[in-house]
Amino acid sequence: MTSPKGRGLRVLLTNLALTGRSGTETVTRDLALALLRIGHRPMVYSPRLGPIADELRAASIPVADDIDSIRETPDVIHGHHVIQTAVAAARFPETPALFVCHDFTAWHDAPPRLPNIQTFVAISDGFRDRLVVEEGVDPARVHVVLNAVDIERFQPGPPLPPKPRRALAFAKNQGHLGAIRQACAARGLVVDAVGLAAGRLVDAPEALLHDYDLVFTSALSALEAMACLRPVIVCDGRGLAGLATTDRYLAWRRENFGLRVLSRPVTVGTLLAEIDRYDPEDAIVLGGRVREEASLDRWVDSYVTVYRRMIETFAGAKPGQVNRATALHLQAWDPNLKNSAWLRERADLLDALQRLSLGVKALALGQEASVTEAWALGLSGFHEVEPWGVWSARRRCAARFRLEPGVAPTQVTITVVPHYMQSRPRYDVVIGMNGRPLGKIDLDQAVSPGGQVFRQTFDIPEDPGFEDESPSWLTFETERCISPKCDGRSDDSREFGFGLVSLTFH
Repeated sequence: MTSPKGRGLRVLLTNLALTGRSGTETVTRDLALALLRIGHRPMVYSPRLGPIADELRAASIPVADDIDSIRETPDVIHGHHVIQTAVAAARFPETPALFVCHDFTAWHDAPPRLPNIQTFVAISDGFRDRLVVEEGVDPARVHVVLNAVDIERFQPGPPLPPKPRRALAFAKNQGHLGAIRQACAARGLVVDAVGLAAGRLVDAPEALLHDYDLVFTSALSALEAMACLRPVIVCDGRGLAGLATTDRYLAWRRENFGLRVLSRPVTVGTLLAEIDRYDPEDAIVLGGRVREEASLDRWVDSYVTVYRRMIETFAGAKPGQVNRATALHLQAWDPNLKNSAWLRERADLLDALQRLSLGVKALALGQEASVTEAWALGLSGFHEVEPWGVWSARRRCAARFRLEPGVAPTQVTITVVPHYMQSRPRYDVVIGMNGRPLGKIDLDQAVSPGGQVFRQTFDIPEDPGFEDESPSWLTFETERCISPKCDGRSDDSREFGFGLVSLTFH
């Protein structure tokens, strides 16, 4: 396949972020790598870069976080997320573009309305309904292209036991881990949790799946686990579908193992019934079908077919059409408008934070708030709490707290435990409070050995942003997190930054 210029198509892909925290980022990476393998010339635009951007660059795929730096006009634009797709479409108005909807409710999956966006793709039948019913897209311009899995990356795992012994739960959202842990305990299963809600992000899930006999997950990661011949109970914080079987597979795949099939509550009882359906032989048959039907080769071919059709039929925009469409797009996403979708999401998140704060006991001056006491702090970006405290799991993490009404502290003491490695004998923990810089903790193995509790007191700046009955935040940022396994210290593959023990206001 060659472009009109006699070489592979120059495809510009867009994404909200390339930090490795969403399935859409995985899709962008897989598509870019697959296009490169068959002779095309992908490039990626994203305003937030991270590990996936590094992976793409290592494969010679250019990545830009500034749309103006892209000085070669692409043959086609493959857009994910409304803002980033519109940026690329407005930057290259003479290039045909498509937009892919990956979610039924997220504001960033609303379709942009620029004239060179010729085709709309939904990854499930339900998302197609969003496009043609809620968003008013012409059905003739909408295609359903189901997700695929990299079968070279996700290889079949070892033989399964007659009864499951170890389970893995992917937790991208809240609300289901407690029930999973209780159900697994009732059946004698050891369960581990990974994902944003579990405070343990993993860059290479394919390296984990082979260690488990049963996987709790949804959406693309469900398909990936099936490709490894692992039995999958499809669920997440939104609800439960059940154990994926050959009988259920087609209907659930048409919905991307997502929202539309998550129709039952996630309870201990419903999970036990699905665990008891465990069938290793059916999992092998199902995994073989996934590997045959959902490979990247078929998937990328379907997209290239769409690209070529758009290139052949796109006649360009009429004079003034691009300017008017861009103006209407900017108006629709004006943050000053009360009906802006992302502002509604922000309001919902603020309401959720307010509700969460009610579960955190208000602190008095001089009262030590230990992370081992569930009432004291709300944690984000940490591993599970241990008897001594908790390890950070991400470069950026936070502790939520409340103060008693009328309390106005002038200092805070933060107690931490360093996590040194051969490759990191010293490092800093940069601390903020309610969006204001507080200072940093200098951790040096020569001064404070690993395992030793380290305390440092900070002066609280004027106007720290405390509000009665409202949650406040301490944020922590380290250079990077490192696993003991990566450093050759042990088999523990969890990545650590530092250990948080407690905080005390004075």
